[in-house]
Amino acid sequence: MDIEAIASRFNIKVKGIKPLRGVYMAYTDKGIKIIKESKKDPEKLLYIHGMKEYIYRRGFHNLDRFLISNQGLPFVADEGRIFIMEDFISGRECSFSNPYDRSAAMRTLAQLHIYGQGYITPVGAAERNDIGKWENNYTKRINNMLDSKKAVIQKKDKDEFDKMFLEDVDFFVEMAWRAYDTLKSSRYKELCKAAEALKPICHHDYTYHNIIIGKQGRVDIIDFDYSCHELSCYDVAAVMQRVMRRFSFDIDIAMDMLTDYDMVKPITDDELLLILSLSEFPQRFWRITERYYSGKREWSKKKFIKKYYETVDDKAFMMDFVNDFRNIIT
Repeated sequence: MDIEAIASRFNIKVKGIKPLRGVYMAYTDKGIKIIKESKKDPEKLLYIHGMKEYIYRRGFHNLDRFLISNQGLPFVADEGRIFIMEDFISGRECSFSNPYDRSAAMRTLAQLHIYGQGYITPVGAAERNDIGKWENNYTKRINNMLDSKKAVIQKKDKDEFDKMFLEDVDFFVEMAWRAYDTLKSSRYKELCKAAEALKPICHHDYTYHNIIIGKQGRVDIIDFDYSCHELSCYDVAAVMQRVMRRFSFDIDIAMDMLTDYDMVKPITDDELLLILSLSEFPQRFWRITERYYSGKREWSKKKFIKKYYETVDDKAFMMDFVNDFRNIIT
């Protein structure tokens, strides 16, 4: 891979290169840039690029835009590999332990959702649309946990992970059905129907390393690889759950986060019920056990067990949290 040759196709001359977390920081004649290989198909990159440009044109500039190559595309192909180039955004990663960072991150997320609403996928781009898929996703994952339980019960020689799984799976399946019941009692289908016209978007990976805090408290959002059309409350619930795991599911912190978001983009009662449903669903338990039993074992068994303990140790806090949250919003 010739970084200088790739940069030249963006009409940029490289003066120096520094590897950085799987990407390259390039010191160029036009400032510091980031060059990275993308595993996305060109059509998916066009979808992401179109979304970011739509948001930028509407007035939200706190994001990492793709640079345009000399062929007029937001990427270049080199020996069967695809590369993108962006301006380097200076700053530090968001710290969810910092109340200021949490507040700023939630307010910025609300702005992103406001400016992203209405995005129409360009011709030639591959749209990613997750609107209306929650019910099906819930049932698939519940059945996945039940299938794993059945398979483990039938195993003659059970390992440590198997034994722990059998102790906990019924609790988490029950939580998943609870989330499903909450979803069914909500106005989810009506909100999805309205979303067909409103076209809301989600970042879908709104976590600390994709939120950059710069000078004077400016907040930039990076890495839109998983962005899609989706109800905006999905992002709200997802980031809230990430923070909750760090603070033993502290309901007061969660409500502060929702208040910060609501100050910029009001959250409806219907959306609060959907956030509750997402909070009830044991996504983390499903994910780690699905990876283990599907053979997607990118971790050692020791690490799987460590991650498993981290997940199940939260279940009492999780139950208290969803009960308190339900009492507040209903």
